Amino acid sequence: MSQNVMLIIFIALVSFVYGMLLGKHKLMTVLINIYVAFAVVSVIPKGFITDYNQKILIFLGILVVMTILDKRFFDISFSGAGSGFLFRVFSMSFLEIVLVLSIIFSFTPAKIALGYISSDAYTYLVTGWAPLIWMAAPLAYMFFIYKKINH
Repeated sequence: MSQNVMLIIFIALVSFVYGMLLGKHKLMTVLINIYVAFAVVSVIPKGFITDYNQKILIFLGILVVMTILDKRFFDISFSGAGSGFLFRVFSMSFLEIVLVLSIIFSFTPAKIALGYISSDAYTYLVTGWAPLIWMAAPLAYMFFIYKKINH
């Protein structure tokens, strides 16, 4: 139980810092970059990647390069102000951090991943429908934000 609470606190703190550093202008762009990096890594032939560490490094490398060059690819942001806006920034950054953790732990063998997180957290991040849910949640939230702002 304490391991799960610490994971949630860690994700919340990283999400807050991540959201404040990137701000409203880059959150949506980084979300798209996460999907693209995951798609590219997923189609790399198995013989090219020898272990999960390389897969994680390639995923993070593509994500960082695309984020640095993002002005040339995508420029999507959401607007607003006030406490509701800060909540939207934090929520979107939280979903992005959990998505990245889900992807990284899905690349990592279960035995090694369970050395970092509890079996409950592993189940919520990687097992069964969890990866699909974490892939869809930021998109669903993004559509909810735009619908709420535009109406």
